[in-house]
Amino acid sequence: MDIYKKVFTISKLLSKINRWYRAFFIFVVAQLNLVPGGQVGFQCNDPALSHPYTGDTVNWKWLIGITILLPLVVLLITERQQYNHEIAKKQAFCWCKEYLYGFLLNLTIVQAIKLIVGSPRPHFFETCEPNEALTCKESEYVSSYTCTTAHWLQQSNKSFPSGHTSLAVYAAVFITYYLYRRGRTLNSKMVSTVQIVSLSSAVLCSFSRIWDRRHHWWDVIAGAVIALLLLVYTISTLCNDFYCSSPKSQVNKEQDMPVKNETDT
Repeated sequence: MDIYKKVFTISKLLSKINRWYRAFFIFVVAQLNLVPGGQVGFQCNDPALSHPYTGDTVNWKWLIGITILLPLVVLLITERQQYNHEIAKKQAFCWCKEYLYGFLLNLTIVQAIKLIVGSPRPHFFETCEPNEALTCKESEYVSSYTCTTAHWLQQSNKSFPSGHTSLAVYAAVFITYYLYRRGRTLNSKMVSTVQIVSLSSAVLCSFSRIWDRRHHWWDVIAGAVIALLLLVYTISTLCNDFYCSSPKSQVNKEQDMPVKNETDT
């Protein structure tokens, strides 16, 4: 009974904590490895884990900048084309807030799975340099190992799923669907161009994770699936399919206001 009381107390406490704090707390725990994670072993001399490390075609700074700043700019510009400045800001802020929360959830889930699974990257042998790889026999499976390269101690076994892919797909599909729903009054060629560029960028980012040998192909697919599932939640539940009640009610009020007839004296 004491255990149930403790669980109930913790659940009640968490329910009172801001959703942003809960998600951010889990992200920090996963990112900093504050709890023990999983560890998938390797097969001795596995060619799939023997690729050289060549860096990132799309680094984290560019990824975060594009996937956060670009959607916010698109949202604000689109809403300003439809409403006056004040309503546009409130409308854009409403959806920006939900987009960023979904973005944080995406990042949190990906990092948590990386920690739980502990899958070796394609450049595992070069960047981890496990002692066990020097003594194992041909085709022998090593279930437990220790990395000797300090810089890569916490990164060499975080291949699954691909965070770059998940964030890029999340941002691109969000922008594409948002413009489909809200950009009908804008120039159709401009809307189509932004949609195509967004989706193409997500595809290129995803493929770059494979040819950079940072992820396996199944890591990339898993990252895309996570993004799509979160998009369903973000768009349908958080953004209400891009019908925001607060700004919308203000628009309706403006539309319901009586218009003075210019012929009246």
